[in-house]
Amino acid sequence: MDIGPYLCMEEALKFRREICGGEERILAYCEHISNEGGKKVAEILGTEIMENEDKTLTKCCMANVKLPLQIGEGSGQVKPSDAFAACAWMAQTLIREHNVFAPPFFHDGSLWIRFSGQIYVEIEDFVAAAVVYQELCSRVGEGEHIQR
Repeated sequence: MDIGPYLCMEEALKFRREICGGEERILAYCEHISNEGGKKVAEILGTEIMENEDKTLTKCCMANVKLPLQIGEGSGQVKPSDAFAACAWMAQTLIREHNVFAPPFFHDGSLWIRFSGQIYVEIEDFVAAAVVYQELCSRVGEGEHIQR
């Protein structure tokens, strides 16, 4: 049994308190970075952030951003029956080719990605992910996700 995590707990909490400014400051940063990063990704992709009328979906440390892919039967569109395959292909390709992960998912007739605000991410991380997703969306639009 590895007891290393237990032995470093005191120092980890000290780091979060003294270097990061405490739990409230960490939480505020994570919420802020996910909201600002999500806005930047939506701007780059030309889409939107998932939100409700009460504006409560973004009062957390995650942002869901719509992907610029159309669901339908037309040319360049993702067939409804292929939406989950497109998500699985993008998730695998993100890891395999880019060594990053922001989970794609299908919701209410659209494809979305979920970003998580963490103490170690910056806006540039969101921008980099948006650029990668632009490429992946083009590849999905060309049908690469269903080529075997």
